[in-house]
Amino acid sequence: MTMVRCPACSDRVSAGDVFCEGCGRGLPEEVRARASAEAGRDGRSNGDAQETKVLSLDDMPTVPQESLAGATPDDLREEPDAQVTLNIRRDTVVPGPERGSGPAPTEAERPRLSTGGASSTDDPGRCAWCPGRVVTGYCEKCALLQPSGRDHVETRAGVAHGVSDRGLRHRRNEDAMAIRAVADDAPHAPGTIVAVVCDGVSSSPRSDEASRVTAEAGVAVLAEGMRRGVEPREATGEAMTRAARAVSAIADSPSSAPACTFVSAVVDPGAGTVTVGWVGDSRAYWLADGPGSSPSTLLTRDDSWSEAMVQMGALSREEAMRSGNAHALIAWMGADSGEIDAHVSTVAPTGPGAVVLCSDGLWNYHPEARELAEAVPHASERPREAARTYVELALRAGGKDNITVVVIPVSPGGARVAHA
Repeated sequence: MTMVRCPACSDRVSAGDVFCEGCGRGLPEEVRARASAEAGRDGRSNGDAQETKVLSLDDMPTVPQESLAGATPDDLREEPDAQVTLNIRRDTVVPGPERGSGPAPTEAERPRLSTGGASSTDDPGRCAWCPGRVVTGYCEKCALLQPSGRDHVETRAGVAHGVSDRGLRHRRNEDAMAIRAVADDAPHAPGTIVAVVCDGVSSSPRSDEASRVTAEAGVAVLAEGMRRGVEPREATGEAMTRAARAVSAIADSPSSAPACTFVSAVVDPGAGTVTVGWVGDSRAYWLADGPGSSPSTLLTRDDSWSEAMVQMGALSREEAMRSGNAHALIAWMGADSGEIDAHVSTVAPTGPGAVVLCSDGLWNYHPEARELAEAVPHASERPREAARTYVELALRAGGKDNITVVVIPVSPGGARVAHA
């Protein structure tokens, strides 16, 4: 399938788009007509994951970015339930290379984050990309969409930490995460951590809103259920049902439906169990932290075309992943998703170790559980640094998608990991 691109910024254009989601400019009628004509019918594509299988880096629009890992205030570690949102502003923008003209800019050539003086945070009316002024979220001079407050987010609840970053290729962060902790002195499930990660489907409208609404709805139901003494599997099923209703409710119509993936975890230290639920291709991993721990493993199974082909025995995993349809979703949350086949699984890992929830912005580069465990040893001992490091690894590998990682430590003890 031929990819249709915005004539102004070269971002991908999907069928039904009126404005470019990358730069915000109105799309010419001929571009919109071509996008409709080229629209595929094999399932929804989640972000640029499918596209990166058939295009080289030089073919893709580049938005240089510096990570803000390390910029979070130290007092985030002291708050029992805290979140900090850091806007990204660049002094200059280094344009991506012309096709075939050479490699992408080096680290030294990338613009540095502002550390002083005027910034888009100090002056909300100033464009983050040029000296122009901002009106209703767009620059009057360059017409570019302005960075949002979700460009880089770090959050903590109890012992769990999460980091979400826009990455190097997207102009906004369409991922979302939410974490809650049950109080240590609660009558039910004391010390339990619940978390949700959602990845907005970029081919749907308002995908950033879809992920935020779904994550917040899901984690609220999970936390309330655990506080009331609901069994984790039941609470997970209810959370997924309520989250699906929440994201469906924001759709203008079934043909214009915001959509996202969903993955959740309930880590109950008292019961020694981890319960995960998912729809789509956001993942949950168990990562071992010692020789006596349960082996590192993937806890979820992607709702994707490639995984379906492997499970049917039609293709080997290598063959499936080479296909242009590899990352096409076969299940998601949204008003147009139809009946959802939600998955719930419970494991009882022997710690120490960590449960890691992530979007495909990380696992596209590091898909194997053992590889993730080796990349950041002892993640359970420093979850904040581990989450940041995983995001940094994805950025250094190319940062083609939004990246979200939640790390939940699991203490020693419990039964060996086994799917229920």
